[in-house]
Amino acid sequence: MKYSLLSIYIALAFTCKAQTGLYIPQLAAFDNAMLNLISTYNVPGAQLAITYHGRLVYNRGFGFANTATLDSVYPSSIFRVASISKTITAVACMRLFENGLLQLDAKVFGKNGILNDSIYQDILDKRDTNITVRMLLQHTGGWNRDISGDIMFNSYNIATTLGLPSLPSTSDVIRYALKYKNLDFTPGSQYQYSNFGFCVLGRIIEKITGQTYESYIRNNIFIPLGISSTKLGYNLYVNQLPNEVNYYDYPGAPLANSVYDNKTKVPWPYGGFNIEFMDSHGGWVTSGEDLLKFVCAFDRYNTRPDILSIATIDTLTKPSLKNSGYACGIQVNTYNNWWHTGALPGTTTEFVRDGNGQLNWSILLNSRNSSGDIITAVDQLVWNVLPSISESSWPSHDLFNNSTPTITTEHHSATKIIEIYPNPTREKIYFSEYTNVKMLDVTNQIIFNGKNINTLDLTEQAAGIYYVILTDDKGLLLQQNKIVKYQ
Repeated sequence: MKYSLLSIYIALAFTCKAQTGLYIPQLAAFDNAMLNLISTYNVPGAQLAITYHGRLVYNRGFGFANTATLDSVYPSSIFRVASISKTITAVACMRLFENGLLQLDAKVFGKNGILNDSIYQDILDKRDTNITVRMLLQHTGGWNRDISGDIMFNSYNIATTLGLPSLPSTSDVIRYALKYKNLDFTPGSQYQYSNFGFCVLGRIIEKITGQTYESYIRNNIFIPLGISSTKLGYNLYVNQLPNEVNYYDYPGAPLANSVYDNKTKVPWPYGGFNIEFMDSHGGWVTSGEDLLKFVCAFDRYNTRPDILSIATIDTLTKPSLKNSGYACGIQVNTYNNWWHTGALPGTTTEFVRDGNGQLNWSILLNSRNSSGDIITAVDQLVWNVLPSISESSWPSHDLFNNSTPTITTEHHSATKIIEIYPNPTREKIYFSEYTNVKMLDVTNQIIFNGKNINTLDLTEQAAGIYYVILTDDKGLLLQQNKIVKYQ
């Protein structure tokens, strides 16, 4: 009986409103939209973060970071963001441009190019020497993956061709492309989205700064902005970063040939592609909060300081002559909106800057469906909710500053929200501060009553659903939460 009920409890855990992060009643429509999204597309876990006038007003996790352990997604959880990495690279290039260290129309290859190292001098297609930095930023460099494939997903063959004993480096892939690949069109003549072009930009940053790509971004962009958890990701689960979610391919997805030997069958998110050399075009792992700290630093609003001048931001976001919907590493439109999407097996992401609403937001998922239409659903989610949100609904707090507002509803007294984690749990749950706790079972029987505690041990409790009621020293209700104990 206990084990048959367990499956029901786990199912309830997926469907109940067990979001993490601060609950804001007047923004509950965003909760509902996210719950509908993860239910409709069978997404294990997700995050949504929103800034309004430069303040982080909403930051919540949904579902599970790990479906085996039922660990929840928290606002601090980090996700692979895939091609959103291109915007990070573009902003870094613009910072070098603004400082006079990089010219956008500078040639990249050849004896007079930025990457004029000896390893890059064996060039098959002499048109390579006409490629400029601006062309790389705007995807007009000359590569069409629909014709010649995406070289950034061809690690094993590159290593074999170059006679390398292990996976190729980013320099190896550039050397391979120059020596063995013809361009698909004349540089600057058309737009074709290119991961490889942004790989090259990462090496340009390294050449100019004398630092690794990751070090330059961290030291010159992230640390000054107070961004601490954003890092480059790894191929394999064994190297998972602290607070990083697990990634899940769609049900029934085929296995991939491992990038390490081209024959071992592996899940696509873990060894099916080489994320470790996708750094500057698809390798970053971050949280919604960190991502929005970054977006707020070039959004051209006057609410938070930008790290680029207005003129440089205008250059960053000026549409390409070959594609009016894409600028330099960022998607744009005539409504003054800027954004970028990202997708890999196990990952769907987007950030948006709403130019007419002083809003920025990010949505991060740890899955991608088979058809890819989930990207459209992600893109529409916040836009669909916004008409129901009045200007007075936006909170005055700023979660960037770790300030928790007071809220008053019929169920809560004016107080801080106390975080409860992990939920669901197998053993213990923890409270973000000491509090008085009553725990009830589903029949409303009190099975625990403790004062001034921050840990509750459920090891001896049967699997199931329980309720905790938190009160202050005067007996006033702080909050009540549903928790799930699994076997």
